[in-house]
Amino acid sequence: MAQMALTESQKGVVRRYVEVWRRWRPGIRGFAELERDMENGARVLVDGLTVDDRSELPVIAADARDQRFRAAIFDDDDDAVEDMTSEELDQLRQYVLYAHGVMPVRKWRRPKPIINASTVTGAPSATQASYAQD
Repeated sequence: MAQMALTESQKGVVRRYVEVWRRWRPGIRGFAELERDMENGARVLVDGLTVDDRSELPVIAADARDQRFRAAIFDDDDDAVEDMTSEELDQLRQYVLYAHGVMPVRKWRRPKPIINASTVTGAPSATQASYAQD
């Protein structure tokens, strides 16, 4: 496995990316060994994060588990993740890439319900009516 030495600035970007991912994306990822992997100079960090120490490139070259989120942050792709606004993504980019400001708080949104006019009735269904009687 090839080794590299990330600068403290690059390590900070990786840490902030992981922090943001944990708070803004659904799912569970194993980032427990992140610091050890960075100190050991691993190119592929925990849970599929591939890093690159060349200063002209983004430090996170790939995210095997969430490439769309990586594209949203490092490639300025506002359309990569559909559940975030461009304003939220701009704030996250400023935080992850430059440590500007504080991490925005996630405003979880539920999908708008789809109401089909043919299924809306004034009377409760038989199942609902049986629960109401109990």
